[in-house]
Amino acid sequence: MVIDVRKLKYSGKEECSFHFEFEADGSTITLPNAEYSGPVSVVGTLTLGGKSVFVDGEIEYSVSTECSRCLKGVIFHNIVEFDEEFSETEDGDDIYKFKKGLVDLTEMVNEKILLSMPYFVLCDDNCKGLCPECGANLNESNCEHVK
Repeated sequence: MVIDVRKLKYSGKEECSFHFEFEADGSTITLPNAEYSGPVSVVGTLTLGGKSVFVDGEIEYSVSTECSRCLKGVIFHNIVEFDEEFSETEDGDDIYKFKKGLVDLTEMVNEKILLSMPYFVLCDDNCKGLCPECGANLNESNCEHVK
């Protein structure tokens, strides 16, 4: 997910669109306790601004994980918006670095996905979970322990 801003500067334009779509295999962008379910799509606009480059757009992805209550498999789909600054010279907690005219979006995309994942994923808002005594899925049946 690298964009060569030198080409943009030489073209005389100050803005360009980009679209990356790739199959995340876990080595590119890692997730704890989940696996990607389908491609990751990154769509946006890159704008030159002095010594900085500004990127905005959205990341769309789906992951396969377990419901936090009943452990049933569930697909979590999400779209994350971003609006970030990249700089060759400036430092800061909210500024990403780029070198030699190449803006690599991988780190930013990884952070946005990780931060957008909810701590608890539920199969349904009304999920009853598992019986603490026998482990029965209370969404599928009642057990003698639940009154």
